[in-house]
Amino acid sequence: MNDPRTPSTGATGLAWVLPAAMVAQTFTAAMMFAPAVLAPAASVDIGLPATLVGVVTALSYLAAAMAAPTAGARVPRLGAMRMSQGCLLVSGAGLAFTALVHPIAIILAALVIGIGYGPSTPAGSALLAEHTPPRWRNVIMSVRQTGVPIGGALAGFAIPWLISAVGWRMTVLVCGGACVLIALALQPLRAGFDHPDARASAAPAGVSDAWRLLMSHDELRRISLSAFLFGGVQLSFASFLVVHLVEQAQLSVVRAGAVLSAGMLSGAIGRLVWGVAADYFRNARAVLIALGAVSAICAVLMTQVTPGWPYALIVALASIFGAATLGWNGVYIAELARVAPPGKVAMATGASLFCAYFGAVTAPPVFAWVLSLGGYTAGYLMLAALAVAGVASLLYRR
Repeated sequence: MNDPRTPSTGATGLAWVLPAAMVAQTFTAAMMFAPAVLAPAASVDIGLPATLVGVVTALSYLAAAMAAPTAGARVPRLGAMRMSQGCLLVSGAGLAFTALVHPIAIILAALVIGIGYGPSTPAGSALLAEHTPPRWRNVIMSVRQTGVPIGGALAGFAIPWLISAVGWRMTVLVCGGACVLIALALQPLRAGFDHPDARASAAPAGVSDAWRLLMSHDELRRISLSAFLFGGVQLSFASFLVVHLVEQAQLSVVRAGAVLSAGMLSGAIGRLVWGVAADYFRNARAVLIALGAVSAICAVLMTQVTPGWPYALIVALASIFGAATLGWNGVYIAELARVAPPGKVAMATGASLFCAYFGAVTAPPVFAWVLSLGGYTAGYLMLAALAVAGVASLLYRR
């Protein structure tokens, strides 16, 4: 039973698939965060300002939003493990395209990275759903989702070191090669955990099937609406916190960046804590509602930050905000797995993630527009309103 080439279930199977799913999630996420870390060094050779990395990020999330629903059709045909391998290869290849040093190559790279990243979560969810006991569902999914902030931390730590050692062009090739090696390392697990459905192989792939499932299922639809709203709050917080603290609280870039790091770390820890809480209370929906409410309160409090605030208080507020607005994802993924019809976990997760990613694409530009009209007070009140609307969607009952 311990041989990964043999089909395995229960705790033994989970001991193999959880590390595999988490590693795949970590490295595909690292490819998403990599352009932001590479931008200062690469922009000189490419001939574009480093600030345009925001456009690259938006393009990657847009591509991820479009690609995520396709997992529902691909996972049954290919297997969740092979799908995870494919995501690694595609996202790594996307980052490697930037070595071509041309604006068109950068656009292509952003899109390909997103195409690789989008289906990785549905594939991992389908893999874990088969081997996770219901009483552990939230914490296991939350552990897997910590791969996202860990991937960001990995990119932030390793890429600057690689740039200083071998230059940025060789760095992107090394990162792409690392994804290839991880994909190859997962190959021995395929025989034991992938069981492609011949009927699915013969059936036409359809993103429309995923959308029909989402729109016809009341719980999936309401969770997805909340994910769209919470995703918008999450990326707006992460994208504008440093600028806000520099401009409004008059912090240095270094001290403001440390505040963001504290918020990110709190989000990673929060994903674990909220998963444990959801399993302990056996009510993931209540945990999501609480996190949405905390996010709304923190957004309102952010409007009061001034240069007179103690630095420790700013760190504390950002940490609580980060724990809530960055920490809900694991419980959300677990709740999708719970309410999805049997055998439709990947399809439901992919369709729902389109909503979450699309919120991440659309909210930051709207936040910037609101800032231009009413300043940070109006911007953070908008985020509070989005969080409250997400809570209302989860509270609604027919």
